[in-house]
Amino acid sequence: MKVHSLFLKPVQAVASVLLIALVVTTGAGLYPTQSARAATPATTGSGARTSRLSITSTRNAARIGVASTTEPLTKVARVKAYKAVLAARAAAAAAAAKKAIVPLSSWSSAKVSWYGPGFYGHTMAGGGTLTPKSMVVAHRTMKFGTRVQITYKGKTTIAVVQDRGPFIAGRTFDLGPGTAQALGFGGVGTITWRVIR
Repeated sequence: MKVHSLFLKPVQAVASVLLIALVVTTGAGLYPTQSARAATPATTGSGARTSRLSITSTRNAARIGVASTTEPLTKVARVKAYKAVLAARAAAAAAAAKKAIVPLSSWSSAKVSWYGPGFYGHTMAGGGTLTPKSMVVAHRTMKFGTRVQITYKGKTTIAVVQDRGPFIAGRTFDLGPGTAQALGFGGVGTITWRVIR
């Protein structure tokens, strides 16, 4: 067909342009072909739902760290797998925390008190706001940010020097509210402590 004849027959010209456009878009992957449709799972009926569930279950299984499967996971199996992953993560975190404790001083005993309820919402001397969960201690001279491991009646916790005090003679630390709660401490008592990295 000659080029000048395209302009003489408009119907043939439009058909030719559409055919060329169809060939180009199919080749570029913009227009789905029959083989591409056949490769995708069915999208209607119960078969499609099963396929989508299997794919979703496989993705979920991979995300929570269990073996991939083409069968849909039951709710109980998913919960058990999720709990197993959480338990493994908690054990790894505990092991890492244990390794992170490097003593920089030997154990010492000290008379301490605690503070909290009347000071919630106040800014601590080392920065930050005191809350009921603050894992801090107050000391007269120790550098802010120093980590202290404290033991009281069989319980052990780690707190950070973040405030100044106590202002009563004979006491070494004032335990923040979170620290006192973690130790089951109340009033005035004697603890053992050491500085750690």
